[in-house]
Amino acid sequence: MMKYYDLTEDMSGRMRWRWHVGDILLPDGTEPLLDDGARLDDPRPLHADVTHVGHVLDYCETSFGVPIATRTVADAVKSVAGSDVQCLPVSISGQTGMVVLNAVRVICCVNEQRSEFVKWTEHDERPDKLGQYHYISKLILDRSRIPADAHFFRIEDWTVALIVSEVVKDAMERVGCYGAEFVELEMA
Repeated sequence: MMKYYDLTEDMSGRMRWRWHVGDILLPDGTEPLLDDGARLDDPRPLHADVTHVGHVLDYCETSFGVPIATRTVADAVKSVAGSDVQCLPVSISGQTGMVVLNAVRVICCVNEQRSEFVKWTEHDERPDKLGQYHYISKLILDRSRIPADAHFFRIEDWTVALIVSEVVKDAMERVGCYGAEFVELEMA
């Protein structure tokens, strides 16, 4: 059975003196939505600044969780995930060869009976988020709701999480993905 992982940047402290990338921006300074599961159809080039100078990582995330990878890692992900990932070149303080990995597939797959979560309510004064997950402290996926061809996706109503299959994980590890952390998710 396929395993799935929450893909995040390794923040364990094992990688000292690493860079940190700021917001991804369009030429006019606006920040495109790159964490909501939608394709970016704006042809303008993306750029970002390094907010903390250090070693360039093969995989990292901005402060708001936008995944960035080297072209080699991006190609490995694309070879498995196909059209579920949009690879967008980004210039980072003059560093070329970096790519935003925009997950454009969203799947409703939280096992709500076994997960622990809180949803936004009318008392939170965020009508735009009503009924969505405010946070999930224990995420358990419902295997029956994940299509067999799903390898790189976000979770419906909780697009904070970026989920990858073990096939994507293996592909990334084969080419080297310094900076990535894969947290195996429980399935039900």
